Amino acid sequence: MQEELLNSVIKITKNRDIDSLEYSLISTIQEFIGCDEISVFKDLQVPGELTVELSLSLKLIGKSEFEWGERTLIKNPPPELLSCLQSACIITVQSNDGVERRWVPINLHDKPVGAIAIVSKGLKSSDQVLLNAFCRIFENYLTILNENERDKLTGLLNRQTFESKLKQLIEKQVLKQHRGVWNEDNRKKHQAACSWLAIMDIDHFKRVNDTYGHVCGDEVLLLLAQKMKQYFRATDLLFRFGGEEFVLVFEPTSYEAIKAKMEGFMELIRTTHFPFVKALTVSVGMSPISPYDFPITVLENADKALYYAKDHGRDQLRFYDELVAEDLIQSNQEQSDIDLF
Repeated sequence: MQEELLNSVIKITKNRDIDSLEYSLISTIQEFIGCDEISVFKDLQVPGELTVELSLSLKLIGKSEFEWGERTLIKNPPPELLSCLQSACIITVQSNDGVERRWVPINLHDKPVGAIAIVSKGLKSSDQVLLNAFCRIFENYLTILNENERDKLTGLLNRQTFESKLKQLIEKQVLKQHRGVWNEDNRKKHQAACSWLAIMDIDHFKRVNDTYGHVCGDEVLLLLAQKMKQYFRATDLLFRFGGEEFVLVFEPTSYEAIKAKMEGFMELIRTTHFPFVKALTVSVGMSPISPYDFPITVLENADKALYYAKDHGRDQLRFYDELVAEDLIQSNQEQSDIDLF
């Protein structure tokens, strides 16, 4: 038993990203404790409101069959979960049929950021000790991984995590396509929407640093990052790529909706008062993400659109596909063919 427990700790702590860490935690709890359902909930830390996400779940659907649940936002979190997040205490509720629901808080820097939810026929005291121990190991390692995944200045995701996060999003798209379980209305909506990648660059940011100093420049970056967190969906991936460059990855959305959303953010930045800087604008290049794209290809496409925007007046949004269709830039595929020959 001791050797098995040691191996389980090794299994949990060998992960190098938070998503894999969650899978390891759930599978380890199921292996040693055995539950009808295990879920990981996250407070997405949206400024000014409590936004809860079901990050991952595992449900027993037969004697030995399990079903993994997909990431989704929780519109109406159960009161026990809210109480757990607000009090940072374990909450336990038992129904008349003996089914126990237990919420265990997960803390980051002494602040609750999520919870592990367990549904079982009642946990023995030894199982409770194991559950708490696994959650504390998860909590400690989560602190390390979170620091490694985040930009130190803005708190956004950093460049090192970009490829793995985008790969996960693309893999989910492929999985949904292969499942083929949508009704006709959902299928039409999916065909009209796709994921998007945007590269955003602060216009003339070097001038800000040169004129007012790097401390002012950092304040500008911090405020911009705060505006991004407040404006975009909690499920959108926001990265700082370094300097004044940011990358945003959006879940499936129609062209019209993503264009309106991005233009709305650009207008917000135009009307925001930044420290020492009277006016600030951003340039944006965007590219759709197909289920079979390589992350580097999507990034290059958006980068081409960004540089077109910067070379033609700045403070504008440009789409890679539109620029190629209008023969304003050369597609990366054509460029590769030319380079090859």
